[in-house]
Amino acid sequence: MALRHDFPMRRVRRYYEGGYYFFTVVTYKRQKFLTEPDVIQALRHAIAETMKTHPFEIEAWVVMPDHMHCVWIVDDDKIPLRWSKIKALTTKALSRFSHESGSDLINCSSRKRRKYGKLWQHSYWEHTIRNETEHELYMLYCCYNPVKHGYVENALDWPYSTLKRYLASGKYPEEWAHIDVSWLDDVFGSHER
Repeated sequence: MALRHDFPMRRVRRYYEGGYYFFTVVTYKRQKFLTEPDVIQALRHAIAETMKTHPFEIEAWVVMPDHMHCVWIVDDDKIPLRWSKIKALTTKALSRFSHESGSDLINCSSRKRRKYGKLWQHSYWEHTIRNETEHELYMLYCCYNPVKHGYVENALDWPYSTLKRYLASGKYPEEWAHIDVSWLDDVFGSHER
């Protein structure tokens, strides 16, 4: 019996109660403005407002100029709603990125309807974390990202990350205060085959 190939596959996301997730969210056309003070302030406010109605735990978060990575613990299946709300609230707080700003960059009706404006790329990348090793590696990846992209030599020097605060609170191990290229080669090397 031949398989039918005349129907498209649907993209399926599965969510788990108490699940751990890694996300990558990118700016519209990879524009580098996420680390500007007004954008950081609007993003922090949007996250806080979203957490009031749809709570989640932040395990790691790093904001880069054109993207961000984070690890969350979520107790329900409303992850898309959370991201939609964070993106919409951030965009709404920054009139220069809203669809009402009059820019030619924003002319797609779906971008207007979803309130993405010209701040966010339409979707996001998501990965369900399956075990402790992945959990540690994705948290380290968040912390290491500014070093990877050449913004700092030591991850502790990047101001838009949970690293400094979580080291101070004891959530992260003390040795993470020394995340640089050579340190991370040793750590990631031990997780390869």
